[in-house]
Amino acid sequence: MKSNRTTRSLMVLVCLAATLSGTLAAGPRDRAVALSREPVGLDPAWRQQVLDAPGPFVRPASVTVEGDGGTVTGADGVLREGGPAATLTATAPRGVRMVIDLGVLAGGYVELGVRRASGAPIRASYAEARRYLTADGDADPDPGGFFHQGRSLGTDDDPDGRADVFPPPGTATVLRSAGLRGSQRYVAITLDGPGSLVLDFVRVRKTTFRGAYDGHFLSSDPVLNRAWYASAYGLDVSTARGRRTGAERTRPWVVMDGPKRDRTVYAGDVQLVALAAYQQGGAYRRVLRDTISLFACQQLPDGTLPVTSRIDVPCDPGDPGPPDGSPAGFEPPGEAAKVRLDAFTLLWVVSVADYLRFTGDSAFVRPLLPVARRALRFFDERASHADGGLFRTADYDGLPAQNWHTPDRAAGVDATTNAAYYAALRSLARLTRSVAGDRRAATALDRRAARVRSALLARLWDPVAGAMTLNTDDPRRDHTADANAAALAFGVLDSARARRAITHLDTRLGGRYGTLTTRLADNPYMTRYISPYVMAQESLGRFRYGDGAGALRLIRTAWGHMIRNGPGTAWEEVGADGEPAVPRPGTSLAWGGHVGMAHAWSTAVPALSMAVLGVRPLGDGYRTWAVEPDPVDLTWAQGDVPVPAGTVSSRWRRGAGDDSFVLTVRAPDGTAGRVAVPLLGQDRTIAVNGRIAWRDGHPAGNADHGAHRVGDAVVFEEISGTATFAWAK
Repeated sequence: MKSNRTTRSLMVLVCLAATLSGTLAAGPRDRAVALSREPVGLDPAWRQQVLDAPGPFVRPASVTVEGDGGTVTGADGVLREGGPAATLTATAPRGVRMVIDLGVLAGGYVELGVRRASGAPIRASYAEARRYLTADGDADPDPGGFFHQGRSLGTDDDPDGRADVFPPPGTATVLRSAGLRGSQRYVAITLDGPGSLVLDFVRVRKTTFRGAYDGHFLSSDPVLNRAWYASAYGLDVSTARGRRTGAERTRPWVVMDGPKRDRTVYAGDVQLVALAAYQQGGAYRRVLRDTISLFACQQLPDGTLPVTSRIDVPCDPGDPGPPDGSPAGFEPPGEAAKVRLDAFTLLWVVSVADYLRFTGDSAFVRPLLPVARRALRFFDERASHADGGLFRTADYDGLPAQNWHTPDRAAGVDATTNAAYYAALRSLARLTRSVAGDRRAATALDRRAARVRSALLARLWDPVAGAMTLNTDDPRRDHTADANAAALAFGVLDSARARRAITHLDTRLGGRYGTLTTRLADNPYMTRYISPYVMAQESLGRFRYGDGAGALRLIRTAWGHMIRNGPGTAWEEVGADGEPAVPRPGTSLAWGGHVGMAHAWSTAVPALSMAVLGVRPLGDGYRTWAVEPDPVDLTWAQGDVPVPAGTVSSRWRRGAGDDSFVLTVRAPDGTAGRVAVPLLGQDRTIAVNGRIAWRDGHPAGNADHGAHRVGDAVVFEEISGTATFAWAK
């Protein structure tokens, strides 16, 4: 009996050893099958990256005291509302000040909880960056400057300003800024003369859109993670609520130019900003609808749109009305009405087509088709036959021609404008085909777009420089960043030209802090600085043409610099010296400090979500979709993208030494899509949900997903639900 038990035990051990040996010696096929049975899990650490503070207020993170013209006791009291208060006693005007660091930018009404005060008025000053925190906040000190005393073009921050002065109250009270204060991280509290102040708290009552972050991103690179969330929060704080109805719940949210300065909506900004918004949250689809709608009812008789719009223009979605300009009393601010930015009209058309692609909302888009057609007619009628049918920007109606980089000149055949012209024609063709169902008209538009593209390359591509030329009328014949970034982002270039343009951006315009707009310091057609707007286009364009490494290097360099040296968000512009100031001598922007240190168009979100995660719509509203991740040099990445039917998730990881790759895709019911599995340089055996689906360069087993190889990836079609793909060495 004992002998039989011993024999059975030995047999068990032998079998166990054989099993372990087989597991350890499992080949690529078995490892791939095992890996594909375990979906990549969600890492909840992405929530720790979100910059938005919970609740209705942003409260201080720290406080410091400066100056010797008085004393401050118990300064930390302002950090805890309702506890021991801080006491400031001044012996001279603004002789001592408390500097409150909110820890993050905040937009809204600044509130001071005062327990007692006597003597001089109380002054609260606001700044995005501490280095600009003066008694007047970070406003332009030049009386002739655009941003003097914090002036803006908006209506929701009236009265505007970057400082508020309050008479000392006779009783305990909460003092609130006279108007909405769009963006500040630092608040200085001083007295304008001898007096005392007992202060309970400082806080900002938030008035910006609260992103739900049902779209999110996380990767193995902390710099890219910070870039995504800094960009996302920059969009959140660049929102405002219009006032066209009295009911709070019906007032529309819109995306503005920036939280600090203009506080109006620019038609050209919307196209790029929307690409980020669609990745960040499903609620942003309605925000973008109402933002796009603002311009539909303000079309001018010539077909163009205003440069900018107030946030509260009474335009009901789906009811653009006749092309007779802005409704009475809602005309654009005077300064914005003094120039033409016709390229913004083209970008608005692109944004309408993008809206349909990301939302599937054809009911909203259909009434906008006549607006888009009239807009393109303006450009078609003014296209220059001498320039092969390209649009020549000119001064119309006594207004100077400019472009996105105001106040530089833009008259002439401009590369960026004509790239947008090409994109707008393609977009109108897509709308005509998808919404109007007119294939013949759509084909004609595509042919016109092809002619514009050919003429653009013939007229403005410089084969010697290997780059696009800025403008035919530019006396310097400059090869600028925007000319090349737009050509990359909108797909104007063939692959050979794209490689040369990317090399030009790297070698001729690449700088320590990002891509320079121009290498020249004296070109009247382009100020020399670094534009995150252009770099956002450039990063998308680099991914489009297979340079993911260059795209991530750009984001790490430029967004990393801005986040490390600012309030934690991406700036509107960056000086060539890396500072957040871009002086433009001889203009109302001569001071240079007009630059906003948070801006919606300064976004790394589209490149990271649409390329690193690889999620994008194929059919309108993501009824069909693609997940085609580009790992570049990352070891893992994951995130969600909100879609009308729910969420598309992309989560991938690669093993040490590229010994494996696992990708889990999750999509809503009723949708299907294409999944591309990166091969990372050699053919692989790929398993899907525990079954071999690709082997020896061909579909394998009972795979019915139309698997085929495209470049360095194997593409699977008609994927639905949740699927995990894996290969291993």
